[in-house]
Parts: sequence; C-alpha cells; structure tokens
Amino acid sequence: MNAFTVDVEDWYQTNDFNFPVSRWEQFEDRVEESTLTLLGLLSRYRVRATFFILGAVAQKHPSLIRRIAAEGHEIACHGGYHRLLTEMNAGQFREEIREAKGRIEDAAGVEVRFFRAPSWTIGPANYDMLQILEEEGFAVDSSIQPFRTPLSGVAGAPVKPFYPIIAGKTLRILEFPSTVLRIGGMPLPFSGGLYLRAMPYFVIRWALRQVGRTRAGMVYVHPWEVDQGQPRLRASPLIRFAHYYHLDRTIGKLDRLLQDFRFAPLGEVIRDQSYEAVELI
Repeated sequence: MNAFTVDVEDWYQTNDFNFPVSRWEQFEDRVEESTLTLLGLLSRYRVRATFFILGAVAQKHPSLIRRIAAEGHEIACHGGYHRLLTEMNAGQFREEIREAKGRIEDAAGVEVRFFRAPSWTIGPANYDMLQILEEEGFAVDSSIQPFRTPLSGVAGAPVKPFYPIIAGKTLRILEFPSTVLRIGGMPLPFSGGLYLRAMPYFVIRWALRQVGRTRAGMVYVHPWEVDQGQPRLRASPLIRFAHYYHLDRTIGKLDRLLQDFRFAPLGEVIRDQSYEAVELI
C-alpha cells in the first residue's frame, strides 16, 4: 500500500514565482477547479488520499475543504502562506502553523495532525521545528527530502519513515520523507512534482515497484500540476521548466498509477507499523 498525497496550493502561491502575499489578490484563483479535478480522479478509482492544505486556501475556500473531508480524504496542514521554513524563525513558525491548523480544522471540521513544509524545507538548520510541530499537536511530518536541491533537501537523510532523534531526544512525531529509490547509494527522485512530470511512466512504475519491495512509497502532486489553463508568466528558463513542463501529462500518469498500484491516505499506510528512531545530524 502506497500513500497518495496532494499539496493544496494555487499556481501563484508556489515558491517558483515567490510572489508576496500582498500581491496574491492580483492573480486568477484556480485552486478550486483544479482540486476538484483531482477529487474526481480519485473518486473514479475509489482512492482516499491525504490533502496537505494551505491555511490561506482554507480561509478563502472553506467549502472546498469541507468537500475534501466529506469525500473521506485525510486533512493535513501545508503551512499558512507557503513560506519556506528556512526563512522563518521558531516563533514565526509556531505562530503560522497554529493559525493555519486552526483555519483548516474550522473549515474541515476534523482534527489536523499531519504536516508538510512548503518545498520540503526542514533540514539540519531547523530540525528544532520538528519539536515545535510535536508541541503543537502534530503526530506525523512529511517535510524531509532525502537529497539536495538548490532550494532544500538533506543529502543522506533516511529514506524510510522514522522517529527523529534530535540532540539526544527521541521525538514522538513520525517523519515520512519524500519517496526516492536508492541506486548504488544515489537517490533517484521520481514520486511527485517535476520528477513525476518529466520522467517516462515506465521509469516511475519500475521505481515505485522497487521501493515497494522494502517499504511503502508516497506520491505527491499539486492541483496546479493538472491545470493546463493557468496563466503562463514570463520567468527564467529554469523556473518555466520547473513549473510548466509537461503539465499536459500529469493526469495521464496519475491515472496509470491509480490503475497499477494500491493507494491510501498516509495515516492508513503507517497504521500498525513499527519504525526505528534515527539521529538527525
């Protein structure tokens, strides 16, 4: 059983464009329609998923959040305004997640206990934020990316779920890192975002099957990745590639994944499993 997860954010809220929150009202809001597209796809295969929702989206579209919950999906938190955790101090982080958690819970009518940082931005410089998450009532985090990119990630981080040990203390919050396949000691990312859009489907299917021999995998997607009608902005070639490349293939690949593999919400995937504690350095 693999986890299917959705990071609910609109196209202009991503860190690709890095627009300040004060400008968000200038842009066309498309998150509701694109999220409904994903809900329809999941409903077709009777699959429930975990939806990591921005507090800002919950505030603006509470009826959408209620619908996600009503359709049986797991409700989780993706922060307040898609700010990188590397750009916040501990106090700012605590305040933002407390506010976001409350907004999402008010909209969904359920308790929120799972968290994912925008752009996977928990790493060695801010591991203490895992302690804050635990103190604020979160039981599971999915914010560590076990490879480095220019934006985030932790080279050599565990690829299996684990309980973090920080400064000699074992936390009670479970960390479920993004799914990669280790090949000769090197991580191959394939399970979501640009990696899923860019790679041929046969590679994705092969990699997820290899992962499944030893552990549960996790797929992630954003609603804007199934929205071919979103505005095309001027940006650097790298940003345009990262954000727009093969938006036309996302739905097709997700459809095939849902046919070829079994998926469930993250909470169901980890239920009744035992995990080791690992020291983070």
